[in-house]
Amino acid sequence: MLTIKRRHTKTCSITGNRALNKCACPLWAFGVVSGKRVRKALDTINIEIATRRARQLEEEIETGKVRKSVEECANAFLAAKQEIAPASFRKYDRILRRFAEYARTAGVVTLDRFTLEDLDGYRNSRPLCALSWAKELQLLRDYFKFAVRRKWCAENIAKDMSMPSNPKPKPREPYTPDEIANIFAAAESIGRGPYERLRARAIVLLMHFYGLRISDVATLKRDRIENGQLFLHALKNGAAIWLPLYDEVRDALEALPQPKGASGEVDYFFWTGNGSIDSLLRGVERTLTAVFRKSKVKGATAHRFRHTLATKILVNGGTIEDAANVLGDSPAVVRKHYAKYSAEYQHRTIDLMNRVHNAQSGTPQTHEKNRGVSPVFSSFGMVAREGIEPPTHGFSVRCSTN
Repeated sequence: MLTIKRRHTKTCSITGNRALNKCACPLWAFGVVSGKRVRKALDTINIEIATRRARQLEEEIETGKVRKSVEECANAFLAAKQEIAPASFRKYDRILRRFAEYARTAGVVTLDRFTLEDLDGYRNSRPLCALSWAKELQLLRDYFKFAVRRKWCAENIAKDMSMPSNPKPKPREPYTPDEIANIFAAAESIGRGPYERLRARAIVLLMHFYGLRISDVATLKRDRIENGQLFLHALKNGAAIWLPLYDEVRDALEALPQPKGASGEVDYFFWTGNGSIDSLLRGVERTLTAVFRKSKVKGATAHRFRHTLATKILVNGGTIEDAANVLGDSPAVVRKHYAKYSAEYQHRTIDLMNRVHNAQSGTPQTHEKNRGVSPVFSSFGMVAREGIEPPTHGFSVRCSTN
């Protein structure tokens, strides 16, 4: 049985005893459990939390079950995600740190003690829209799944929490020509001198013409340019994509100064090749933030360049697959977010609806040279100048000609 006592610090005025309620020194557990001597800090000054943790510690020793704290599980989960993009890793880290902090506040020491009710409390503490919560909940499901596989908890309680129904992203409009002009003007006037302005202009041009992600721009290598073309993406199917190198882009890249700290010629346009990619991306993001702030374009983001390019491709007759190739996305992603801008998609839908409703009404517009004999039969099929021949399977219809 464990006994809870305070371990007084050197600055504590109560030095002759270990009274529980007379100071705010840290609480420890002392005693013997299953023949094992215990002397362990409980990492709290709160009596209730300390009591709960002491009982959990007793149970852990008696059953021999290994328990992990919420924070330890988060660290292990993040360590297994080192290969993901830095921006995604930062997002995961931010969410899981907040989740671990909530667990500490709620007095939940180990992950196996976290209940669905605790998860409800965490959700209520997060003022998020449905879409943001849906993404966060998916991460928590992956996190608990990771822990279940390692026997750190018995079940994935995040799977028992309902996902928001049909969460929709906020509508994002393409940049207008005036907004693009304002952004370019801002890029040419930020910073204290030509170094920042030349880099900002080149970054904005690459995003405007090719819809590149921030990471693609920041790590763009000089050997990507060859024979007046720019190599952009290796698609998921392994095919290489080359696009024309426009004069404005070529001139902007040629005018770029060497990255600060570079010794001699470097392989990249915006990077020395030294240091972490994460710090490089933060530098590019700061540049774009300064550009967008000075441009005063409402809702300006780097991703809107991709949205604008995808829209232009589709509006000008490109297919879903064309947009996917240029952006380096899958056709499914492009179809989900940009299909409404596809002229081909809209025309096909309009033509389909016209054929459906014209067929049901028996009007001759369904097929220019066909004539429907009845509203019912017209919905099955038409034979030129002879009306229709309905299918015979499933029901029997008898037609006669007078």
